Amino acid sequence: MDRQQIGLKLALDALQHKLDLSDFDHRLMLQKAIYLAQASGVDLGYAFQWYLRGPYSPGLTRDAFALKAEQGQPQDEFRDWKLDPDSQIRLAKLLPLMSTDGTDRPAKRLELLASVHFVVNTRQAKISDPANVESVLRRSGKDFSVNEVGKAIDDLRAYGLLPRNA
Repeated sequence: MDRQQIGLKLALDALQHKLDLSDFDHRLMLQKAIYLAQASGVDLGYAFQWYLRGPYSPGLTRDAFALKAEQGQPQDEFRDWKLDPDSQIRLAKLLPLMSTDGTDRPAKRLELLASVHFVVNTRQAKISDPANVESVLRRSGKDFSVNEVGKAIDDLRAYGLLPRNA
C-alpha cells in the first residue's frame, strides 16, 4: 500500500465515510466526498476532471479498489500514520456537510455540491449567478434546479469551500 492510499484511508476514516464500492451510488459518493475534502484544503494528491456525473478521479478509483481488496487483512500499515492536525480539523468541519442522515438521495446531494464547486472553481460560471451555474450544469446533463444550485452555493460558502463575498 502506498502513501496516497494510506492518506485516502485516513481521510475516509476522518470523514466517517465507509469504504463501500458495492454499487454506483456508493462509488459516486466516495468520489464527491474526496473531491470536497480536497476542495477544503486537504491535499490527498488526486486530480479531478469533469465526467458524466461531475468531478471524477481515475486515480481515486484505482486506490479505492486497492484499499477495498486489502480490507480484512491486518492493518499494521496504518498504525503509525496520522493526518496532519490541520487536515484533521478541516475534515472534522466537513462532517455535517457530508452527512447523509435524513437525506433521501445522498449521492445526488454530494454530486450537486461537488459539481457546483467544480463549475465555479474552474470559472465556467460565476458564484454570483446561480442561474448561469445551473445552465452550465444543465448543458452537462444535470437536472438540478436554480434553487438547488443556490442552496448548494450557500452550503459550500458556509463550509468555507467557496468565498463568502463573491
